[in-house]
Amino acid sequence: MSKYIRRSLCRLILCGLILAGVIVGGCRSNSAKPLPSSMLLEKYFNQITIGKSNATDVLNMLPSQGMMHTTGSVSVLRKQGWSREVGIVVFGQEDSLVQRKIYLQRRSNVITEKVYLDIETMLPKELLEEPYENDMRKHTAILRNCHQMMIEDVKPFKEDQETESLIGLARTGLGVGIQELSIRPREADKLLEAGGFEYVHPTLGNCHLNLRQLGENIFAVSVRSSAVVDLMTGW
Repeated sequence: MSKYIRRSLCRLILCGLILAGVIVGGCRSNSAKPLPSSMLLEKYFNQITIGKSNATDVLNMLPSQGMMHTTGSVSVLRKQGWSREVGIVVFGQEDSLVQRKIYLQRRSNVITEKVYLDIETMLPKELLEEPYENDMRKHTAILRNCHQMMIEDVKPFKEDQETESLIGLARTGLGVGIQELSIRPREADKLLEAGGFEYVHPTLGNCHLNLRQLGENIFAVSVRSSAVVDLMTGW
C-alpha cells in the first residue's frame, strides 16, 4: 500500500471518528450551540443602555470574575471550553455615562466556528451631519468610525492578550465587511435589512453585517459569521 493511500485512509478514519463522536456525544459537548448558563455576559451587556447607564451601574451589574477596569472603561472576559465571551464598555469623561459597548462571542467545536460581534455606540454629531453624497457614504463613515474606535477601546487592556486578540479578530471581520461594501456599493441597502450585507472573510467564513439606528446619534453594528473547520489542516 502506498504512503499516499495510507495517509488518505487515515484521514477518512479520523473524520469518521470525529463525526461519530459529534453525533453520539455532541449533545453534551457541542460548543457551537447556545452557550451554557454559566456564561451570562451577553445577558448583562443587553441590560446596559447607551447614554443612560453609568459607570457605577455597569460595575455593579457585570460579574467581577474576568473583569478589568480603568477610570474610563471596563472589560470582562469569560471562558467555557473552547468558547469565549469578551465585552468592553466605554464611559464619557464628563458624566461617566456609557458611550459605547462592544460584545464578542466566539463559539468553537471540531466542526464549526461562529463569531458574533455587537457594537452600540454614541457617535459625534459632526460625523452624522457631514454632507454625504448618499446614504451609502454615510453608513460607511459610521462603520469606519466603529472600526477605528475598537483600536482605542482595547488599548487600556493590552496586557490581557486574549482580550486584545479577540477584539482584533472582530475588528478584522468588520474591516473586511467595510472593504467588500466599497467594492459592491449597489448592495449597501442590505446593511439595513434583517439578513444583512453578506460577504466572505478568509478566516471567519460567511459573514452578515448589519447597521441599525437606535436613537438620534446612537447606532448599532453587528457581524455574524460561521465557518466550517478544516479537518485536514495539519496533515
